[in-house]
Amino acid sequence: MFDVTPPHKVPITVYGGPSTGKKTLISLLNHRVYRCPWSGRRLSFAAELSTRQVDATVAFILVDARQPSSDIEEDTVAAARRVAQSICILHTKTDLVPGDHSNRHLGYLGSHPYLSYKWDVDCLSASLATGEGVDDILAYIGRIASESASVHQRDIRVSLQKLWSFVLDCIASCFALPPPTQLPDVSAELAAVTTDSDVMSLMHNVLDNTWGEELKSRLRAEDPSAHVTVNRITPSLIVKHPSPSERESMKFVRQNTTIPIPRDLCPDLSMLVMDFIDGEMLYECWDRLGRFMQFRVACTLRLYVKQLRSLTYSTPGALGDRLVSGILFEEYEYGPFRNARRFRRFCEYVAFEGWKAIARMAIGSGTVPPEPPRPSFPWTPVFTHGDLNMSNLVLDRRGTLWVMDWANAGFYPPILESIIMRQMHEIWHTDDIPPLWRRYRGFIAGKTSKEDEEFWDNFTGTIHRFPSQSSQRYT
Repeated sequence: MFDVTPPHKVPITVYGGPSTGKKTLISLLNHRVYRCPWSGRRLSFAAELSTRQVDATVAFILVDARQPSSDIEEDTVAAARRVAQSICILHTKTDLVPGDHSNRHLGYLGSHPYLSYKWDVDCLSASLATGEGVDDILAYIGRIASESASVHQRDIRVSLQKLWSFVLDCIASCFALPPPTQLPDVSAELAAVTTDSDVMSLMHNVLDNTWGEELKSRLRAEDPSAHVTVNRITPSLIVKHPSPSERESMKFVRQNTTIPIPRDLCPDLSMLVMDFIDGEMLYECWDRLGRFMQFRVACTLRLYVKQLRSLTYSTPGALGDRLVSGILFEEYEYGPFRNARRFRRFCEYVAFEGWKAIARMAIGSGTVPPEPPRPSFPWTPVFTHGDLNMSNLVLDRRGTLWVMDWANAGFYPPILESIIMRQMHEIWHTDDIPPLWRRYRGFIAGKTSKEDEEFWDNFTGTIHRFPSQSSQRYT
């Protein structure tokens, strides 16, 4: 049966310098009908040179792939923003760029993440002479036009993944550990803690020193002089210097989830005074737990992560200052970023620089470099603990699992919880972590593909080259 509905007209404006293929692109697009494979919507294109300055759905800025970073002016991008819903830098004449991993080739490859991050726009490549990449252009226009019409791509794989995740959540709910009982009344001990000076005077007493030495032993600290960052000032109270966002994160989690975490007992003090949870870290008790109890711990933690991921925000970063930091960022701070897209482009730029260093080492040794990873995970910021290592998970005497240390918490892409667990347990501390715990990572925080892992490996391998600062450069 034929579709008699007229195709939806998509206005397109084209910018670019001399000999970049503007007229060729317009000729390829005009009088063409394209059917979106995910929505079935039929589109026709009306492409014109930018001299007309008409409102458009998409603006393409064409650059010669042989010298991509030198052909774009700020005025061109500003003009495109005024007339178009979406902007894409299109590298043309890609057939003239040798794919030999030379400096010229690497410069072309690197121009994609660099220009995308610099101008906050999308980037594509095509050879208008050979037709290679034209299908990507059509798909891009179709996606943008569909988004503007509130038509969303239907992917059966995503639906199946959601169904399987729901099944696993149901299983986890059946075997999760019990919620906490009421915490003890500590008012008598708190009576002696009214100022930061009171806290300081209680630190390094006999109880604190004994507990600190015991804690180092339980953590198998190699250096006996290692500093313990948490102090036990009374039988029921511990204290630490919080990160700038830690107190807000704990309050946020207590208000919006049922995850067991210690209370912030003296919110007016600069020091963070919390409940002492009588129990054992998973790091020290995991091997003594039976397989069924280990499974129940994993089920419980999966549901904790699910609760955190139900909390979303439009921009990434910590509560309060919105700065991005943590284990994957070498404890540096970046941002604040205007939105998740801007953060994604920053990460893609950094990850490419990491890949480029690997590629150059491979070339220097006479081997073929790996292809740059192209992961496809979602970037919508969800609340993330940021350090679910076994020493931050405490199993109390009643069988409740507590989550400690919210210093690195904030809103990040969902995948980061699992990637950080991998970084801690499978890269940095491989010899210290039980194999079964490592295998539970995918069940607890989500599986990660080889492409995902290579992307973040490249990122962590080069983030130190980007100055640690909160400036407009990283926003």
